[in-house]
Amino acid sequence: MSAHSVLSPQSSVLVIIPAAGSGSRLGGEIPKQFRMLSGAPILQRVIDRFAGDPRVAHVVIAVAVPADMKPAERVRFVAGGATRQESVIRALAAAEGEFDLVAVHDAVRPFFKTTTFHALLDAAAEHGAAFPAMAVTDTIHIARDGRLVSTPERAQLVAAQTPQCFRMAILRDVLEKAQRDGVGGTDEAGLAARYGYDVRVLPGDAANFKITRAEDLAYAESHFEELSAP
Repeated sequence: MSAHSVLSPQSSVLVIIPAAGSGSRLGGEIPKQFRMLSGAPILQRVIDRFAGDPRVAHVVIAVAVPADMKPAERVRFVAGGATRQESVIRALAAAEGEFDLVAVHDAVRPFFKTTTFHALLDAAAEHGAAFPAMAVTDTIHIARDGRLVSTPERAQLVAAQTPQCFRMAILRDVLEKAQRDGVGGTDEAGLAARYGYDVRVLPGDAANFKITRAEDLAYAESHFEELSAP
């Protein structure tokens, strides 16, 4: 496939959910992705949202501990790695079938919108890669050793969200190159841009937040119905 070819909107989609992290910021002995949200683990909420999407052919979840959840059809669990990047690599290797597009999604973002996800898939099919992001409203400083070093232009800053979507060949290439070069990225979109791919930024959604702290979980619980709207 050439870099400029466009995939069909009906292209086969693989979803990868790296869920092997400890989730220590939420506190407690249970990793945050397995904490309960309105009667089910947060991770289950994420899985169900993807599993019910007709554009998704397969979902692979990389976990560090056995998952006490019943996999839906087209869903499987694999052993994750020590880092997010390694977990994505392992999930990609374990995927069964041929896929045109792949989405990587945080295990603790249960409220992404289906319309946003589909727009990201379409953008990835056309351009190669796409992710959702929110404009940064706070002033961001770069500090080193307790001293302010520089202040980036706020208008150029965005806060990355997931799902981050790619043509399958691009994500494979990016992960192989990063592994070869010993490069560790905090997300896949950043790695794709590092290796010269066209990565498109689409508008994110304030409801698509990560549940990382106790107050996030409390908010998600109290606003579950409205946040769960597709």
